[in-house]
Amino acid sequence: MKLGDSEVHIWQVNLDEVQLHLLSADEQVRADRFKFEQHRKRFIAGRSFLRSLLSRYCQADPMALEFEYSSHGKPALKRSRIQFNLAHSQHLALYAVTYDRLVGIDVEAIRPMDDLESLVQRFFLPSEYKAIRADNALFFQYWTCKEAFLKAIGTGISKLKELEIENAQLKTIPVEARSRKWHLQQLSIQDDFAGAIAVEQNCPSLELKSFKSLTGEMQELD
Repeated sequence: MKLGDSEVHIWQVNLDEVQLHLLSADEQVRADRFKFEQHRKRFIAGRSFLRSLLSRYCQADPMALEFEYSSHGKPALKRSRIQFNLAHSQHLALYAVTYDRLVGIDVEAIRPMDDLESLVQRFFLPSEYKAIRADNALFFQYWTCKEAFLKAIGTGISKLKELEIENAQLKTIPVEARSRKWHLQQLSIQDDFAGAIAVEQNCPSLELKSFKSLTGEMQELD
């Protein structure tokens, strides 16, 4: 896989179709902790695909890749320019891969939320509350935008109310992130999923390219 300096590659993967088992010892321990078999299989598929994918960019053995984690659990490759992030909801996983810039990605299955209004009041600002309190799909659009950004900067949901979104655009961001420029974009994926990516804008023009994996084969999306 060739990755240009200004490119961000976005991968869409059906975890139920991935037939790989490429786990380190600590990843296998994590897999064995899952109570439900479906969740365990999807974790194995997700981590195995991540190793397979990154190995193509690094031109390295997937089992030789070493990861490190931030205080909030964000993974990174040791000794590499490559920056990546991943997210999954149900069977669908998204991966973002780029060079030398912070990146975060998120995906959520759009589903009924019985406590929608209370969740919006708890996690969103008053300006956002007015827009999404009665719109289930819009809630997930806003949520994935916020999650993608917070994952990019490597912090947790404690910063949710320091981040204001308006029409899928960044309006106000946490103080520690203001020294950088950012690109936030909603992702067009399956109708019943919402997705978003946040990328550090450290070059004049970013080029986002979308790919998908079907039964192990990788191809670029139109």
